[in-house]
Amino acid sequence: MSLINFNPTKMQMDRRQMLTMGGTGSAALLAGGLGAAGTAYAGAHANKELLSFDFKDPNDNLTAWVKLASSLEDGKETCGHYKGQIIAVMGNDEKNIPLFGYEGFGMSRVTKMPDGRYENLHREVSYYTDLQTGEIMEEWYNPFIEETVKTWAVHNDPVNSYYAPVFKQTFGEEGEQETVEFPFVLPWEITGDRVVTQFTVHTRWPSPLTKEEWPREYGGKWYKTSELFHIHARMSDLLDPAKDKAHHTGTWTKEAPWIPWMLMGETPGRLIYFTTVRSLDSTDDLPVNIREYTEKNFPIHLSAPDEWVEPNMTSFETWVREASPVPL
Repeated sequence: MSLINFNPTKMQMDRRQMLTMGGTGSAALLAGGLGAAGTAYAGAHANKELLSFDFKDPNDNLTAWVKLASSLEDGKETCGHYKGQIIAVMGNDEKNIPLFGYEGFGMSRVTKMPDGRYENLHREVSYYTDLQTGEIMEEWYNPFIEETVKTWAVHNDPVNSYYAPVFKQTFGEEGEQETVEFPFVLPWEITGDRVVTQFTVHTRWPSPLTKEEWPREYGGKWYKTSELFHIHARMSDLLDPAKDKAHHTGTWTKEAPWIPWMLMGETPGRLIYFTTVRSLDSTDDLPVNIREYTEKNFPIHLSAPDEWVEPNMTSFETWVREASPVPL
């Protein structure tokens, strides 16, 4: 997922509203500030009218985050691309195995609200690709079960959220909920003209699958995942008042259970997603095969939503809606 796929300040989410990151959960965030590196940067650019951020302040942190993740221009559409691979972790003594590639993008439209929050209208699409050719796969040979299975593209719509100075999220269904709340302050590190921030997200919510209805797809009662982001940008872009957006690059790593269409059931093991992320000027900058496949199969995902709708959708929710259980 791209950086704009992560929505760290969604204000109240049940299972159907849980983001894919994406989406998305509580973050282990450390407070940081400009410090000596930021002071040195400002001194070297004393002739410019620069923006000023106190990264320890939740409101300044929020403004910087929106400029990095999307755009400070109200309603402007932004695009984020991600590409990498998914690796199987089978057990303590077995070698990790790369399975297939993972590539996609998200489209966002952010608008500042009268109360200071930012409304983020978002949708995302992701594909499983051949490790050798990079082509999008519509089926995959699973060596663990020695079967060819149908792949299902991730196409979540919507994945809306609010960015706000206070993080608050509730996970799970009524009676099985977990709530996290704290000031939304990221750790910002500045070295010369480079600014880096990072965060981790650990989430858990009840799986939408039941063992009785989905015996081959069901992987357990809980869907548990951890996501790790490392984001880089130019400090000069972040502080430049003439720029509403600071372009970024970075990495997104995710640890998660088997994908249901793999038909791994409750076989012990987990998946590691390891990708690079980058912001783009427009969908014209997407890889040709990704853009053309989306134009043909999921054209709505080439633009961001125009209005708030509910509920949010996760990859599991979308998949359960479209798929049927594979017979034993």
